[in-house]
Amino acid sequence: MNKRRQARLFAFKELLDYPDNDTATRLIVEQSAKVVGKTIYRRFDNSVRPEKFPDISLVLIVKNEEKDLPRCLESFKDIVKEIVVVDTGSTDRTVEIAKSYGARVEFYEWTNDFAEARNVSLSYASCEWVLRTDADEWIEEPEKAKLLHCVNSGVADIYLCPTVSKLRNGVQTVENVRLIRNHLGVIYHYPIHETVALSAAKLGLVQCLTNVDFLHSGYEFLEAGSSEKKTERNISVCTQYLEKHPEDFYVRLVRGLLLLNTTRKGDAISDLERGVKDIPDDASPVKYMGLAYIALCQQYVFEKRDIDLINILLDAQVDFNVYSCMMQFIGQIYLFNRADWKRANKIFDWTLKKYSTKLTFSDVLFPDKYNEVECSKLMAETCVLLKENEKARKYYLQAKKIQKSQSEKSEHQSYDKHYEDVDSFSAEQLRILAKTPKENLKYIETYSNILRAASKSELTAQDYLDLANCQIQLNNLKFAQKLIDESRLINSEIPFAYNLESLIALKEKENDKALEKAVQAYIKEPGNSSYQNNVEQISNLLRLSPVQGIKKVGLNWLSTGQTKEGLFALMLYLKFVPEDLEVNAVVAKYLN
Repeated sequence: MNKRRQARLFAFKELLDYPDNDTATRLIVEQSAKVVGKTIYRRFDNSVRPEKFPDISLVLIVKNEEKDLPRCLESFKDIVKEIVVVDTGSTDRTVEIAKSYGARVEFYEWTNDFAEARNVSLSYASCEWVLRTDADEWIEEPEKAKLLHCVNSGVADIYLCPTVSKLRNGVQTVENVRLIRNHLGVIYHYPIHETVALSAAKLGLVQCLTNVDFLHSGYEFLEAGSSEKKTERNISVCTQYLEKHPEDFYVRLVRGLLLLNTTRKGDAISDLERGVKDIPDDASPVKYMGLAYIALCQQYVFEKRDIDLINILLDAQVDFNVYSCMMQFIGQIYLFNRADWKRANKIFDWTLKKYSTKLTFSDVLFPDKYNEVECSKLMAETCVLLKENEKARKYYLQAKKIQKSQSEKSEHQSYDKHYEDVDSFSAEQLRILAKTPKENLKYIETYSNILRAASKSELTAQDYLDLANCQIQLNNLKFAQKLIDESRLINSEIPFAYNLESLIALKEKENDKALEKAVQAYIKEPGNSSYQNNVEQISNLLRLSPVQGIKKVGLNWLSTGQTKEGLFALMLYLKFVPEDLEVNAVVAKYLN
């Protein structure tokens, strides 16, 4: 990490600890402006379509689009003065259809470079504004008024609009550049997943995120195997480009992300790691950089590469601290995978102070899980873990209010009465509620209900262990161990703690340790059939009978100086195998 990026990181860390630090705030704002440029947010009205608006050139690059092109051009023809279609080698009726709409048709020999093709199309546009679309995209009537209000507003030089893609199993929404003020020198960069972000930042242009929805049908009726073919085509484009530009971090990141969708995962991670390493100081935080950070975080969590995980989390905070969904993702990594709930709490707090739904990674960080309501609940839960119950109740209430407000504004979102119900429950009622879903393996809900209960009283030793059990089932093992450790600060004699540690060891494939912990639970509560079954199952994994397992653990404890525990285990063993002369002699030696 170079000096300027380090300065941004130190400033961000300072703001997490001291939110009122004006110097750190100013540094973050100044550095972000240099790297990102200025981005604003506006919602435009569709009630009245403006009568007058600047001239707009519609530009497309096409190839064999006779099926979709008529719908596209029909939807835009009444709001644009000029249509420019750049054809890259159609063999169907695409050119004929374009000309029937009065389009200027230009021809371009395809060179495996989308940015170059986009820039060629921009060069033919003559109007004050350029509207960029693809043949399989269109706009509906209510959105046209919003679009025209964009160009009339004069608040920005570039407008980004949500593109809603129909998928076989739902919809996907991503932000795409749509309107560009012409004659300012804006150009696209990169041969695949082309972007104007670099150009906008360099020219100091204002970009505006809007509520103007474009529709896209390109993913809805893909033929079998076509997605894989497209992925391989795009990988080939990236490889061809990287042969000439091996230092290009962006294209390397894109190739790495594409390779994740193939069987070449090792190559994918190598590309992502090298791409991140090569990110220059003045790189704009474009989408594919963020997707690379997310992918590497998930990989490092899976591989337990703790140092690499910490470093990539720091990089992500430097570049994406204004992306609320990304910051929530980072906070969850700190909480559930790093078991650092103090750091997680600070990040959730930062995120909620300026929560934005505009800058998103909705195709991987799904809006139903990464949103202001969920972030408020996470903040409340970390407050409970930090024993700040009054603050926790404040954030639980905030989550309820936000959810209710959003449901009133949207006909697609109903208010969850669960919020009202739990507010009326006592701590004990919530603990009872927590046990109900646990039987149905709803561990996330169980975890949440236990913390809600504790916000009205305090966390008990059993609460910590029940929370740990949930996190073990969710494979958050470091977090689970920390919860077990917290329970022991209240009561160190609960056998269930050892039983849970045996489950953690099993998941970590440390079977000897798992047996030791299972035996510890069993000798503390020999009548517990669940603990007995655990000893039997783990012993079987080690090709031992249960009594042999107890004997092995007892002898090992004696050899490592754990005399009391070792004798307990061996005396329990002798209840089952009293004729073992060797063990009788060992026990007698210690007792005498």
